Amino acid sequence: MSEIERVIEITAEENSERLDAFIASQSDITRSFAEKLISEGFVKVNGESRQKKYKVKSGDHIYIEVPKEGVPDLTPVKMDINIVYDCEHYAVIDKPAGVTVHPAPGHTDDTIVNAMLYEFEISDENDLRPGIVHRLDKDTSGLMLIAKNRDAREKLAKVFADRLVDKYYMAVCWGRPKKDHFVINEPIGRHHKDRKKMTVREDGRQAKSEINVIKQKDLAFLAEVRIFTGRTHQIRVHMTHAGFPLAGDEVYGNKQSLKLPISRQALHSCRLSFLDPFTNEMVVYESGLPPDMQELIKRLKL
Repeated sequence: MSEIERVIEITAEENSERLDAFIASQSDITRSFAEKLISEGFVKVNGESRQKKYKVKSGDHIYIEVPKEGVPDLTPVKMDINIVYDCEHYAVIDKPAGVTVHPAPGHTDDTIVNAMLYEFEISDENDLRPGIVHRLDKDTSGLMLIAKNRDAREKLAKVFADRLVDKYYMAVCWGRPKKDHFVINEPIGRHHKDRKKMTVREDGRQAKSEINVIKQKDLAFLAEVRIFTGRTHQIRVHMTHAGFPLAGDEVYGNKQSLKLPISRQALHSCRLSFLDPFTNEMVVYESGLPPDMQELIKRLKL
């Protein structure tokens, strides 16, 4: 019998997606590894084994055993990452665009996880995604919170789960909104045909984004976006659904938005504030726009 490295328990708060995708979205386990654990009997739903395609229901209790041999070796790698804040419990970094957050097929030693293992003494390093509290898409830049040990990660993850965090982004979008301020409150789930994409769908998970248009010029605008939930690709999906795709977004954009002069989605995590569980005080961290978005704004005269 395999030696168990750790146990994860999750209770679903609402009807959700299939079991393997749900585990990946709610934990530090990749979807491919979740599939492996399910097939080998390490996952139980309400005490019973289920297939990976089982649709998770509200109230389901998922019990996951992670065997020791399933924990990969992770290599510390020196990378040029700006450290915004650093204390004994956590750090706040400014993630550059083009860098994947955690190891995955094709990215084993060039991720934020590898960089953080080099920068800090992370005592969580036997985990699959050590230090990762929340994620940014590969081509999204900006602020990320990194936990330095498992206790810190669990406490900070609870801050996010309890929504005691405010997350603001800057985005450049195509289109002309009728209002300078609007809210998108639409559920998000996996695309029916393309499982790598997300979409607005009635049976998806609740998602809310608040948009403030800062400046409009012709058919492009600069906006500050606050997200109240943290769904995969949330801002990109919501803005496309509203008819205002992000500049440079190759997955959710249209012909017009892809003509705007930037080589990745124009999205930057610019402000992160949360209740510090170690001091019980609200803390605020900010990040200026990276050069490629500054150049885009300059060229579009925003």
